[in-house]
Amino acid sequence: MSSETAETYFRFDYINKAWRKSAKDDAMIKNMSSFFNPINFFNRRAKTEFFLGTSQVDAKRYLLVSEQGVRDIRTDLEAHLSTPLTFFPVAQNTVYTNMESFYIENAIDYNKIEKEIKSFNKAADASAKLWNFLQALATARQMYREKKYFFLAVDVESYERDHSCILEVGWSIHDARKDLFMDRHFCVEKYRHLKNGRYVSDAKDRFMFGKTVWASLEKISEEFLRDITLDGENDDKIVVLVGHDINMDVKYLEAMGKHMKDAIATLTRFDTAEMNAARVGKPNDRVSLGRLLDEFKIENYCLHNAGNDAHFTLLLFLELCKLPNPITATKVVATSSIGSVRGKSSAREAIGRKTSLFVTSKAGCHFDVYLDVDIDEWMIVDSYVK
Repeated sequence: MSSETAETYFRFDYINKAWRKSAKDDAMIKNMSSFFNPINFFNRRAKTEFFLGTSQVDAKRYLLVSEQGVRDIRTDLEAHLSTPLTFFPVAQNTVYTNMESFYIENAIDYNKIEKEIKSFNKAADASAKLWNFLQALATARQMYREKKYFFLAVDVESYERDHSCILEVGWSIHDARKDLFMDRHFCVEKYRHLKNGRYVSDAKDRFMFGKTVWASLEKISEEFLRDITLDGENDDKIVVLVGHDINMDVKYLEAMGKHMKDAIATLTRFDTAEMNAARVGKPNDRVSLGRLLDEFKIENYCLHNAGNDAHFTLLLFLELCKLPNPITATKVVATSSIGSVRGKSSAREAIGRKTSLFVTSKAGCHFDVYLDVDIDEWMIVDSYVK
């Protein structure tokens, strides 16, 4: 085993796909598929040396073959096809660490290795996602504390039977400099006759924080642009866009015209669903707005009205920003799964009066976690895959 690669290695899944892609006709593709079928391939190549390595690009593990191994495979493939191959896969410019070499004697062994790689990489994806969410949460908290931004939460409601029909657009603004709030709610005149109710509640006539305005989509766009540009005074660094599962709302806004797409492209964005996922250390959690409002004891009514949802999303964002930052403390080392650490007395005994812990998950992810004494939960503040 070596810690880092010194020669060129090729991902096995890449050379398999690359050669199939280079095939000249369907018959060649079929023959290549037969050649790379695990049952045929590994029974025939039991003496081929394979490697497992961790990519420094994405921290994932991959099944690798040396350059000489690829040449040997090509020789066998040419014999199988009874034709020379001019194509040779291009090596990816990647450094691999934690290298392991071994031999795969049959398809059963190969499938076992693939399953282990998949499990490891799933954990790596979760770790990377969680780290990104944690970074965003820390940035949001910092911007909130600076009290110089306009936080604009937005929500868009579409027709349940045709999501290309935008029925409502609502937004809520918090001017942190003056601690002022403003709410706006628009319904699209063109679709006044369309009503939700079968799959999603229809609450467009129940806006609680002002007057609903019926207007064209073009007029709504103008009003939204005016607010996010602060009547032309915004330098694209003051207004911050907020949403709950914001990607869908952004897609709706972008569909309202190129001017909208260009205007929001420069805005910093925060997703309260992702911020909460960072808070609880579960990157794949997607908790509904209503459930989170209840959890944070934010009194709420008439959700699925775009204006109300925007208002409550903004309140949730501000509550998430008020949570304390990670505690700085001396680390101690322990090995456990994240699940067994959270809230367990054994973990408390392991660290005594300290508030920071180094944890290794069963999937191979390593986390720096801390005990948030205000909410009595273990919080992940850094992670990587070894």
